Amino acid sequence: MQPSQRAMEAAPSDHRGVGGSRQIRDSREFVYELKFYVGLSQAEALKSWVRERLTADPHGGGLHGDTYLVSSVYFDTQAFAVLARQGSYGRSKYRIRRYNHGDTVYLERKTRGRYRVFKRRTAVSLGALAQLAEPPPAAAWDGRWFHRRLLVRALQAVSRVDYERIARIGYSDYGPVRLTLDQQLLAWHTRGLGFEIAGAGTPLSTQQLILELKFGSAMPIVFKELIRDFSPHLEGISKYRLACCELGLAPPSLAAEELPAGLATGLAGLRRHAL
Repeated sequence: MQPSQRAMEAAPSDHRGVGGSRQIRDSREFVYELKFYVGLSQAEALKSWVRERLTADPHGGGLHGDTYLVSSVYFDTQAFAVLARQGSYGRSKYRIRRYNHGDTVYLERKTRGRYRVFKRRTAVSLGALAQLAEPPPAAAWDGRWFHRRLLVRALQAVSRVDYERIARIGYSDYGPVRLTLDQQLLAWHTRGLGFEIAGAGTPLSTQQLILELKFGSAMPIVFKELIRDFSPHLEGISKYRLACCELGLAPPSLAAEELPAGLATGLAGLRRHAL
């Protein structure tokens, strides 16, 4: 996998810096990211189809070598300005992400444009998260940018979402591509920065899997074929929003992100015409 694509999910090498951070460059990658719902009746057929055409993520495990656990802690203001899309709060989300039960976590800011996603992420050690609770931000710490943004925007941990992810990768004429299928989603209320589980989580999206397609300047043929053959349901999916609604923090009307105008129409054309 090329470095630009690998930065979206891969764990960096274990070189600790000051304050338990990893000496890697922040990821600031633009990629197209489309999300779909896939019904349980199609799930197994889709998994087989994808595994025949794309390569397993090198960091995956399980029977097919493509599966791992994702845990994310999401941040919002006390008044839920991110959830309500108030001004600039509606364009960016802040989260801490962990893969499997690793000792490395990722401080992330995800900003969405009309079609593209802009992500900044920095890897730090799990033990270094305590620094986020001790203002002012440590000047020599790689996570300082994230800590400063939490303070400036008055963000605090609100919820945690865990799920199992199937990840496959490949290449097209326009560069690397990535496909993920997320299932068995669980959510918890949280006010802490750790990843301890307190009791059973609240299930999310129990009747559907979440399919994500990530690619560069143009949609690859393999994704066009998938959309044509399986007709997945395009949605503005946000796991944070789903969690807030199921946990009683928001009404169901706020569960979905807004889709760019014309996007659904364009994808519908792929289903009507053979390539």
